[in-house]
Amino acid sequence: MISAFTMLRPLVLASGSPRRRAFLEGMGLNFEILPASCPEPRPLSEEDPRAYAKRCAEAKARFVLGTLAGRKDRPAVLSADTIVILRDENGSSILGKPKDRNDAVAMLSRLSGRTHEVVTSCCLAMDNHVECFDDMTEVTFAAWPLSVLEAYADSGDPLDKAGSYGIQDGGAFLVSGLKGSWSTVVGLPLDIVLERLLKSGVLGLNAFSREL
Repeated sequence: MISAFTMLRPLVLASGSPRRRAFLEGMGLNFEILPASCPEPRPLSEEDPRAYAKRCAEAKARFVLGTLAGRKDRPAVLSADTIVILRDENGSSILGKPKDRNDAVAMLSRLSGRTHEVVTSCCLAMDNHVECFDDMTEVTFAAWPLSVLEAYADSGDPLDKAGSYGIQDGGAFLVSGLKGSWSTVVGLPLDIVLERLLKSGVLGLNAFSREL
């Protein structure tokens, strides 16, 4: 694949998400995959949801970078964490991956006919440099009847996804509106990630020329 980018140092993706992998592969990047095996941090009492997502992403990046400390090629580590935030009369709720089918139906019922936020927080770590950044997209669900939500839950598609739906998969029909970045909802704010990789010196630009 011809890419606009060239790798200036090794890059490790600290995530096993096939969607994040596909985004980077689609840009023609060469990278390794090493999911973080550290425990997932729990939200703190009264912690802002975006701060929690940042803390999770940073913990994953620092953990994987630590496992690579002996490498002489000094790889950069990119991590990401996506959460769904529903703000209603009960305050702010973080909707993670459902425990089972019934939990998925309960989440989808709460989201039905409402607007929620999807935040993907990223962390780029290398050497002594650690930077975190995030992006938020507003997603509005159509008001689907319970029978439709149950049929979607029965498909199994929601069971490994934050908020119990995948906008890139079978859950696309749930969404009636989107304000922000589609890639952020899927799991990686691609434009911001590429900008940071270029600015930090992980990526460079390929120079293309042709005879006129």
